[in-house]
Amino acid sequence: MNLSPFARLATALVSCAGVALLAAPSASAEVVDLDILPGLSFGPTTPFGVGCTYVAVARTADLSGPRVGISPGGYDAVMPIEEFMWQFDGYWSSPVVLGHKVSLWTPTAPGVHSLMAYETSAGGPVATVTVNPAISVGPICLVAP
Repeated sequence: MNLSPFARLATALVSCAGVALLAAPSASAEVVDLDILPGLSFGPTTPFGVGCTYVAVARTADLSGPRVGISPGGYDAVMPIEEFMWQFDGYWSSPVVLGHKVSLWTPTAPGVHSLMAYETSAGGPVATVTVNPAISVGPICLVAP
């Protein structure tokens, strides 16, 4: 069977996500890790570019945990799924599935950006990345030095 390049990419991403989700440990209900995945983003100094969308993954110590949030450290980023859903339900939060909370994040300005994953007001792990100007070409992001 001959799959399109997009179908092959989608199949690979779904397979990788499935393996990562099945490898989650179980314990108490706290956020233990936060990663920002660069995906198909390339640059000589950083893989993160303005206007490109990335996947933020918070890992919890248990498989189903209570409500977990991921939020940007400033106003120079967009969380497209949350912002869309909050138009209809101001308390909406995507669920924790097999110990992972997944969200999309799009930086809108160059510089140093931070995301925090949390369950309570005490906060949680922070991921910090440098974002440079970029050109988005479909699913690929070409980041300037």
